[in-house]
Amino acid sequence: MLIIWTTGFLFSMTSLDACVIGMVGESAVLPCVYNGTFGLDSGDVSVEWRTGSELVHTSALGKDGEVARSVSLRNGTRLVTDVIRNGNVSLLVSDVTVRDSQSYDCYLTRPGVKSSAHLCTVCLSAAAHFTHPVVLRQGGAEGEEVQFICHSRGGFPKPRVHWFIDDTEHPLVDTVRTYSTLLPDSELYNITSILSVNVTHDMTVSCLMENRLLSENLTSFTFGVEASPMVGRASEAMWMFTTALCVLVVALVVSVVGYQIKQDYDRRHNPQKPQESEDSSIADQKERVILEHLNSLTETTV
Repeated sequence: MLIIWTTGFLFSMTSLDACVIGMVGESAVLPCVYNGTFGLDSGDVSVEWRTGSELVHTSALGKDGEVARSVSLRNGTRLVTDVIRNGNVSLLVSDVTVRDSQSYDCYLTRPGVKSSAHLCTVCLSAAAHFTHPVVLRQGGAEGEEVQFICHSRGGFPKPRVHWFIDDTEHPLVDTVRTYSTLLPDSELYNITSILSVNVTHDMTVSCLMENRLLSENLTSFTFGVEASPMVGRASEAMWMFTTALCVLVVALVVSVVGYQIKQDYDRRHNPQKPQESEDSSIADQKERVILEHLNSLTETTV
């Protein structure tokens, strides 16, 4: 409890310093409650809401705490009730925009009194939901880099983008580029993120938009990617060729070794005479036969 003495009356209040999330296009309430001993039904009290030195809203209270007159210097502001009960001087901000994201102060004032009693400081943070992200593939030629594009729009504040390959988060390194653009009318964000990868195997790709202010994570549908059939056929052909070559080499080695073993076995168990000696013996036998035949012819003629 804070007690403040100002000229003419005693203020006692509870400060509600806090931050309020206001959805863009909807209404938000900036809470503030006066718990003082001075009555708000005296007919000479005003409630003022400011952002810095700029007056946003002022309401003069009449008898019985009724709002006798209000001036809104920013479209769509008013006190939440026309009769102040229980010290509730909260401000309603309608149709929240990104520009309403500021810190607001509430004061109680009296005509002719220079000093004002500060009641509350409340910050308003505008937020907006992004659309569910969509992932598209921007193809490349076989063996070249493939790009995946994740797109989401109409949100605030700027989100964090996460990429997942095969359900595992992909680090945001040089392969990821993220671009944001502001819509001129609403100042909301459109987000485009590009992931560049080489598709060397069948994989799944997805992206996630993280809005920390809203504690909201939006995940795209999983994009399934198949490796190129041409790459698969080439790999299969190379495997078949390598296998056949290995089989041929093994068969050749086995044949050579088997032949060598057989030759060694034959030399050990079937010794043979030198070829030259065998040829000489046959020639001598033929010569003796011829001489004998000639001698027999000579004797017959004489």
